[in-house]
Amino acid sequence: MLPVTLRGLQVFVAVVDSGGFGAAAATLDITQPSVSVHMRELEAKVGGPLFERQPGMSAQLTPAGRAFYSYALDTLERTNAISANLGQNRRKFRFAAQRFVASFLLSKPLESFSAAFPQIELVARTGTFEEVHSLISHGRVDLGFMLSDGDIPSLHSEPIGSYRLAFIVAPGHPLANKTDISIETLSRHPFIVAYEGSYFGRTIANMLRAIGLTEPIVASQAQEMSLIRDMVIAGMGIACSFRRSVQKDIAAGTVVELDVNAPPMHLVLSYVRNPKTDILEVDRLIEMVRRSEGWNS
Repeated sequence: MLPVTLRGLQVFVAVVDSGGFGAAAATLDITQPSVSVHMRELEAKVGGPLFERQPGMSAQLTPAGRAFYSYALDTLERTNAISANLGQNRRKFRFAAQRFVASFLLSKPLESFSAAFPQIELVARTGTFEEVHSLISHGRVDLGFMLSDGDIPSLHSEPIGSYRLAFIVAPGHPLANKTDISIETLSRHPFIVAYEGSYFGRTIANMLRAIGLTEPIVASQAQEMSLIRDMVIAGMGIACSFRRSVQKDIAAGTVVELDVNAPPMHLVLSYVRNPKTDILEVDRLIEMVRRSEGWNS
């Protein structure tokens, strides 16, 4: 017999217990053709028919099917017992990150980490810089990832990646097709900025001042990067955004990256470890993020 899948066993048992393919489909909330595909694949692996199929009659088990039913029940029972035991022994790994970081920078490393350490339950917390900072400061997470223009205030942090900012506009914006745009020209057009009361908003404002854009015309403020992006697409103004988060929009022509005559601006991704954590695999996740971002120093 070729190796069979647990899902195939589950569908097979549902067919037997519910009395037919249609009833099994309803029980499992899948389509009847899907049940039929599972059964054909299972019979191919078993090497013979499991059901006697006669028009107008419900599927009846063959002698081989009755023997296989006992095997399927036993296998599923043992699998459930193992899963329950693993669940009791699972350790919780709590981490926090800003929403942009979680969405665009951590998804692949977290997927790799979960595959490598199935015995660990990841508990993710996302929020603003201030919310993540508070979780780390109060020891409520084992690890935190945050973006800033340097060191994280009042926390010991280590850099792990650097990300360029870009000025973006809608394709119909007056500056969309211009080149070598001066800061003076940029300052004549309205901006969509991060909420000025937030750490992120203050950080971006300081970076803009550093390149000479001291008093941008502010058309709108928003706290979420996704909302800022939507406002740009709607033609409401210029935004200074993480290029990583809009690179697909740039490639698709949904937004345009401006050619601004100014030094490139970057924010740094840093991690903060809870010194009291007993999760030894913290270092492994840090290393996975470091490799994912190509950060070597």
